[in-house]
Amino acid sequence: MTNPALTAEIREALLTSVHVEEVVQVRTAFTDGEIDVVGVRIALANIDELYALPPVIAEVRKLIRDVAPNAHAVFVEPDVTEPRRAEVPTESIVIRSWD
Repeated sequence: MTNPALTAEIREALLTSVHVEEVVQVRTAFTDGEIDVVGVRIALANIDELYALPPVIAEVRKLIRDVAPNAHAVFVEPDVTEPRRAEVPTESIVIRSWD
């Protein structure tokens, strides 16, 4: 059983982060009316290096806990997209042979 109001509130909170480009999915699971699990899948932005990811995940988890403090577990699935790069022609990569 999901709670659409809670899902919308979590989505809204996540979008306040400069690192969350898009909230792909929010799932909540309840047991006996209590929030048991919150799982989110988010597209991240403004992350230049992999070592910058753990603090961002911690920030996302805090945003979720601010909305759903009684959740027993919070799962975050990051979707990091490579920045768009200019297309590189094959000739600039391939070294032609001498024969």
